[in-house]
Amino acid sequence: MKRYVELGDIADINVGVVLSRKEATYRKSTSISYDLFNLKIYEDKMTGSNSQYEKFTTDESLDDYVIKENDLLMRLAFPLKIIYADKDLSGKLISNQYVRVRLKNDDFRAKFVRWYLESEDVYHQLEKYLVGTAVRTIPVVKIKEIRIPIVNKRKQINIEKLVDIWNEQKILFNNLVDNKEKLINESIKLIIKEEN
Repeated sequence: MKRYVELGDIADINVGVVLSRKEATYRKSTSISYDLFNLKIYEDKMTGSNSQYEKFTTDESLDDYVIKENDLLMRLAFPLKIIYADKDLSGKLISNQYVRVRLKNDDFRAKFVRWYLESEDVYHQLEKYLVGTAVRTIPVVKIKEIRIPIVNKRKQINIEKLVDIWNEQKILFNNLVDNKEKLINESIKLIIKEEN
């Protein structure tokens, strides 16, 4: 019995748009504007920042390159970064630095697949296909060949819950470290100020 399935068999996998080919030269009344996904802004927003996504203007519809809720975004360069698209990311345009993974098989849950795509097992599956020396990239065809284990839905949900709890704890730990570092730095500044 087959114990895994290739990602390309359970998901539509599409590379984002090449921005330089689609950008409007002049803004017209018929031009369309999209919020452009940016990993740094996304990560800043996760820590409470109010950063705004850059607007991208084009003269044609790029809806095929827009994120929908429950999509997964996979960065094509290492280190691997997999992002689960929630409501806030829905509607953002993705560039050709990313691959959009949209599950088409109800037997697989997006958050479970995301967790697995970030696992060491997937890294080992892909490391032999990395291209380049300065910026190591992954060929899209190899992403489609990633083997995903077949796990029943109940266990997928349990894994999701476990991963969500751990991610929440990591955020709390990181905030604690950041706050402690600020406190220590302020204390050191006060000590130095008292000496002068």
